[in-house]
Amino acid sequence: MANVVVGQGLWYASFFVLAILVAPSDFGVVAVAAVIVNLTILFMSSGVGGSLIIARTLDARSVRREVIRTSATGIVLTLLFVALATPIAHKFAKGSDPNALRALAPIIALIAVAIVPTALLTKNMQFKRIALITISASFVGAVAGVIAAALGAGVWALVIRLGLYQVLVCVLTWVAAVELFPRGDSRGAPSGAREGARAFLAIALAAFVAWEGDTMVVAGSTNTTQVGFYALAFSLAYAPLSQVSWTVGSVLLPAVASTQEREAVRQQALKASRLMALLLLPLLPASIALAPGLIPTLLGEKWSAAVVPFQILIVVGVGQGILNMLGEVFAGAGGASLYRRAYTDVVWAVATLAAIAVGVQLAGIRGAAAAHLITFSCLAAAYVWWVCRTIGIAPGQIGAELRQIALCVLVQAAVTAAFVGVLRSVGASALAAGLIGAAAGLLALALMLRAFAPGVVREARSALGAAIGRRPDPAGAPA
Repeated sequence: MANVVVGQGLWYASFFVLAILVAPSDFGVVAVAAVIVNLTILFMSSGVGGSLIIARTLDARSVRREVIRTSATGIVLTLLFVALATPIAHKFAKGSDPNALRALAPIIALIAVAIVPTALLTKNMQFKRIALITISASFVGAVAGVIAAALGAGVWALVIRLGLYQVLVCVLTWVAAVELFPRGDSRGAPSGAREGARAFLAIALAAFVAWEGDTMVVAGSTNTTQVGFYALAFSLAYAPLSQVSWTVGSVLLPAVASTQEREAVRQQALKASRLMALLLLPLLPASIALAPGLIPTLLGEKWSAAVVPFQILIVVGVGQGILNMLGEVFAGAGGASLYRRAYTDVVWAVATLAAIAVGVQLAGIRGAAAAHLITFSCLAAAYVWWVCRTIGIAPGQIGAELRQIALCVLVQAAVTAAFVGVLRSVGASALAAGLIGAAAGLLALALMLRAFAPGVVREARSALGAAIGRRPDPAGAPA
């Protein structure tokens, strides 16, 4: 876990430095390119990663077939992206250099080649290897990108950062996973390599539509500068999901997939939800209070327009981070829970894109952020009231499990808001009021947790100790 934090810290540190050195419009160009890249990756993977992870058995022939299929498709799509770079730039990144998009195209092939070995590392729970790969690639890509930006490379600094990172991830992943590939003559042996592939593809497609398609809607209705503001706000606000919850989920998914007992799966879901809520919910009051002063101070006044969208989206990012724990359990359990999750995610994604199309017309990027908040609320309700039943969790049980934590965070939010309001009324700067308010809120949270939720805190300490390898987790469930 410590290794993962280091790798993510390096990547986000370079992100902040580049935000200072590079114009918002350049971030918008790369955000548009990232959408196209992720779409092509989605279709060529076709749920391969998830289906390999939950498969009970794997045979050498089917794994080789998946490597060939994903790699060949990645190369073809890379060439297609290069050919279409100019019309894509003219439509969604007006005034940008198509060559910057073309330079990002090889990332498609690199990710495609790494899909299967990455899945094998995850299936075999080789998380230390994955973390070391991430640290190495993040460090080299971050340093190269920052140096290029300091030399005035502009958008090319972002291209260098992403491209070099993916080259190293691809090469190092193959080196780490080569011994995990099934070997020998497997003809006639049963294969589970495609089990649930369609459901995993549907889940991935839904995530793409909601979290990547929104960028294209914003780009089609505004300009690259607004896209840059939106991309920065989204990236920071969804860090609790992408940098914390997905990391934990990568452990939780194979753990659940290897569990046969229904009660054990239910307990894993409840424990993971409690711990993620304790970890992420306190970020909400502090982040909302700090954003008006901290973002312009750290990144410059040019990023001030990203503050309000961030304050809205951080609610969604934290909520999605907690909800993802249930989603990973649904996926790992397979069967009805996997397919119900897939169906729910697809409906949510379509509704999200429609809501964003309306929101961006009414209120620009703030409207797009508000649309995410509305549709997330519907997704959470569907997970709790419908999908949870497949693993034996009653609708009210999730609320009961999180009630103590939510009460403590509510007190934290009230204290934070009170301090910020009073300090701003007497003339304090946004940064000073935010820092003092956030600190006061966190102190109140600590006192509330000690008084009203000591059991949850002890459970979190135990899980943290297990995560960093100091002592075993007596509950035996991943955290």
